Amino acid sequence: MKKVFITFFERVRNKEPDDWLTLQELCELLNISESKARSLKKSGRIGFIKSGKGSMFLAGDAFGLLERVEAVPRNGNDIYP
Repeated sequence: MKKVFITFFERVRNKEPDDWLTLQELCELLNISESKARSLKKSGRIGFIKSGKGSMFLAGDAFGLLERVEAVPRNGNDIYP
């Protein structure tokens, strides 16, 4: 468990809630695939803005998603509310 917290801390220590993340950074932060990140974007579970051909995600939204995941009991199914 300690290793999980250390890994999580390493991912978020340089990010502020008002920082913008690329799709790749979001995936690394949440430890999800690009298709899952696009699904979260499409369903409105995480906000984004268009930047050229890509999208940028607010780090604060990603942190909020992590907090909601922590609050949901895991039953082996989809862990994202």
